[in-house]
Amino acid sequence: MSDPTNEQLSGFLSMSSAMRASQGPKTKIEKDGVTQELEKPSGRDPNQNAWLTLTLGYSLDFLDRNSLGTAPGGGPVIVQDGGSWWARDSDDFLFPILDWGHNEIIKFNKVFQQGEKIWNHRFFLVTPENFDMLDYTSPSVPGVVLHPNILCLFRLVSGLKTSQTISVVRIDPAVFEDTKYEVRNYKTKATRKAMLGFRSHSGLLTEHDVYTPVLGHELGHMIGEDHIMALKGDQQCKVNSGLTRCYGTTPEELRNIMGGGTEITKINAKPWTDALKDLVGGPPLHCYIFLLTTPGVDPLPPLRVRPKDKKP
Repeated sequence: MSDPTNEQLSGFLSMSSAMRASQGPKTKIEKDGVTQELEKPSGRDPNQNAWLTLTLGYSLDFLDRNSLGTAPGGGPVIVQDGGSWWARDSDDFLFPILDWGHNEIIKFNKVFQQGEKIWNHRFFLVTPENFDMLDYTSPSVPGVVLHPNILCLFRLVSGLKTSQTISVVRIDPAVFEDTKYEVRNYKTKATRKAMLGFRSHSGLLTEHDVYTPVLGHELGHMIGEDHIMALKGDQQCKVNSGLTRCYGTTPEELRNIMGGGTEITKINAKPWTDALKDLVGGPPLHCYIFLLTTPGVDPLPPLRVRPKDKKP
C-alpha cells in the first residue's frame, strides 16, 4: 500500500464533515481490564470511518490510615511505624501520608478523569486495501465500496464490570520541600532522599501524580504500553522493564510518554494495533499510522473503490 501524499493529506484534513462511525455493527472483547471495541460505519454517511475504542474501566481506592490497601508483592500499602502512618512506593520506601477528606477525593476524581484526553484521538490507522472486514456501501455513492480507515479512541469509565483498581495515597508535601529529609526502605531499612520522589506504578498513584507526566505514563501501562525501550524491541526491557535504561537512553526516547516525558509518537499506537489484531483475528495488519496532533481536525475519509478495482 502506498502512503498518501502530503498534498492529499492536506486536502483531506481540511474537510469539515464529521467522519465518524455511528450505530454500525460492533465487535467487542474484554481483556485485562480494558474493553476493546471496533465499530464499523453504518453506511448512512460515505465519509464515515471506523472507530477502535479502548475503554479502561477503573475504580479508585483512596488509602490512608483508615484503609490500608494491599501492595502487589503482598503486605499493606499503608503501614504504621513509630506512631505515624506511611505509604510504601514501588521500591518499598516509606513516605508520610495525610488522610483523605471528602473535598480532596472529589477533586482527585475530577482531575483523574481528564487523563482521558492524554490518549484519546491520538492515532489514525490506514488499513491495507486487501483488508475488507470493515468495507461498506452507502446509498449516497452507488456502485462503490467504501474502505474506511480507523480512528483510535480512548475512554476512562468508572464502575464498569471490567475494571482495574487503582490505589491512591496523599503524601505529605513537606517531605519534598526539605532537601535533607530521608525516607526509609520498608524491607531493607536503607535510606535515600525523599526529594527523589515517590515511585508510583499503574496500580498505585499519589494525589499529585494527576498533575504530572506520571498520569499519562501509568494510564499507558494500564492499556498495554511497555516502556519505550521495550516498545522498540529491547528484549532485556521486555523481561525487566524496571531498569533505568528502559525509560530511554537518547533525548528522543526520554521525551516519550513511556520514557520520562510527555511526547506521544507512532510507536505508542501499539495497544490499538494489538487490539485490532485481537478483534479481527489472523496475523497482524500492517497499517499506516498517522499521528493526530490537531484537536478537531478530521482525518482521511474512506477510500472509494469500485468492486472491479479491488485488489485480491
